[in-house]
Amino acid sequence: MGEVVFNSWRKDAVPLEFGTQTREEIKALVGWGGLALMDSGVNVVELLRAYLVTIQEESCGRCIPCRVGSKVVLDTLTRICRGEGQAEDLDLLERVAVLARDGSLCEIGRSFPIPLLDALAKQRESFVRLIEGKSAVTRNGYRYHKIVTAPCLNGCPAHINIPRYIEKVHEGDFEAALATIREWTVLAGVLGRVCVNPCENNCRRNSLDEPVAIRCLKRFVSDYELDKRKKPVLSHQKPSGLEVAVIGAGPAGLNAAYQLARRGYRVTIFEALPVAGGMLAVGIPSYRLPRDILALEIRLIEDMGVEIRLNTRVGKDISFSELTSKYKAVFVAPGLHESSEMGVAGEKEGYAGFIPGVQFLRQANLGRPTGMGRRVAVVGGGNVAMDCARVAWRLGAEEVYLIYRRSRAEMPANAVEVDEAEREGIQYHFLANPTRMLAEDGRVTGVECIRMELGEPDASGRRSPVPVAGSEFVMEVDTLIPAIGQVADLGFLEGVQTTRRNTIQVDPLTLQTNIPGVFAGGDAVHGARTVIEAIATGNRAAISIDQYLREGKVTSTEADASQALLDALGVFEPGEQTGLVGGWHRYEEVCRPVEERCGSFCEVDLGFTNQVAVKEADRCLRCYRVALVVT
Repeated sequence: MGEVVFNSWRKDAVPLEFGTQTREEIKALVGWGGLALMDSGVNVVELLRAYLVTIQEESCGRCIPCRVGSKVVLDTLTRICRGEGQAEDLDLLERVAVLARDGSLCEIGRSFPIPLLDALAKQRESFVRLIEGKSAVTRNGYRYHKIVTAPCLNGCPAHINIPRYIEKVHEGDFEAALATIREWTVLAGVLGRVCVNPCENNCRRNSLDEPVAIRCLKRFVSDYELDKRKKPVLSHQKPSGLEVAVIGAGPAGLNAAYQLARRGYRVTIFEALPVAGGMLAVGIPSYRLPRDILALEIRLIEDMGVEIRLNTRVGKDISFSELTSKYKAVFVAPGLHESSEMGVAGEKEGYAGFIPGVQFLRQANLGRPTGMGRRVAVVGGGNVAMDCARVAWRLGAEEVYLIYRRSRAEMPANAVEVDEAEREGIQYHFLANPTRMLAEDGRVTGVECIRMELGEPDASGRRSPVPVAGSEFVMEVDTLIPAIGQVADLGFLEGVQTTRRNTIQVDPLTLQTNIPGVFAGGDAVHGARTVIEAIATGNRAAISIDQYLREGKVTSTEADASQALLDALGVFEPGEQTGLVGGWHRYEEVCRPVEERCGSFCEVDLGFTNQVAVKEADRCLRCYRVALVVT
């Protein structure tokens, strides 16, 4: 491994390897954070020229400092690399770089001058040598790897190109915005409603005022297509004849099937439930995710030739070995459809009124009787607990309590859900935990709880709850719904290795199991996660399956190498100064009034109008990060 020859990157150390398996040595790195040179054979001027080519490709062209400035810099560097440079070119490069850095409206224009100015200050002899020698220079056999990301894009588990579709919304090209999203997922309308939007945590507007409403803009372009009654035609390759099986029609399975169909594979999904969608259909209530939206996007997948076999439980209606023998590859994504146990006395007695959260939501979402009474206590602090409580209220419960063993600040549920539940009258009991169930004649009559206090942080970073001796109290309820976690039923698997946590063991990168041709993803691999994380695993599984069927093996990709490098470099720094003035607050969705929600499962959030969507998209700072890696 060579030593660092020169490094102006904003961090003291930069990675020296590119790739998760091949481990190529990085010879040089140039990008938004500066310039790092690990091999003296790499010509700095030629590297900067190649970098400016990439900058020109990514520049939106809206502001003169970036559009014209980067073109002037590229043309000047090209002349120097051809042996046609003049001494005055160095002053020109410096002046234009400063103008672009200080006057551009987007991050590309403000950041591309950084490595150039660093090189002019610390590696000036490299420029002088080419100018005085009138000699041409080439990349000399080195390989260049282009990387383009953004803080929001990198914060999205599926790495959807968020700045691109927001830019299209701002331009009024809503169809192009939706087409951009559909390169990664067909579930735009779903994500636009239920995504927990981790991307917004990475939005650089956080340091100015408020993040761009990324999720709402995703929903808007999906709603626009629906409102215009436009029938999308999703392109896909000519069918190859190769067949792939998918177990589970949840977000991971649906997205894997979608991406495989785009690549020309014939995909059959085996779903145990009477409806497709997994937890999207039987977990998330329709006031958050209308069933017609979910059905429409599933139909788009079916229109691509994907077959979904409902009421078909693998291990009962068809064996796992039948699938592995009939299909060239299998993707296992059954989800988590069983509730975790609370571990309290009386839990296993079969009392009427004791309804595990997953079961409660499934029955409610399928329109079946839930067995719920009038006074309901929900145990848990996550989004499933929020859904259980809010559904119980809509189904007519007179009192709904939510018991959580930590404080409000530690709740893992989406803050919006917590606030909306409170507006709907859900009563919170924080720092409390059930100890035993009370029952008469086989029916729940109450739950005994104990007060808790917060101790030291646990592995999750949240402070551990500690029981307060002698603080027991009783809540009189006729329904107890535990929603503290979910587990998978993996009894159908034959020969597939699992973990001690009862999840499927896979290669963390390729998602391949111990059986060649069998891949797994979603919550059955990672535990209870989010919809966007499930979609991300479906995308990655499709890449691995495609590679396996074409090449007979699965390895890491250049995209994997790029992502590993970005993780090491860091794309987003909270509190990073943008040099801009804030005060342009985000637009919020209109919400259905609380008084219209009781007894109704009509959608609560009503989305953006065209005008509001365009204005909100204009708040985007276009924070692209562009880099070149040399190996």
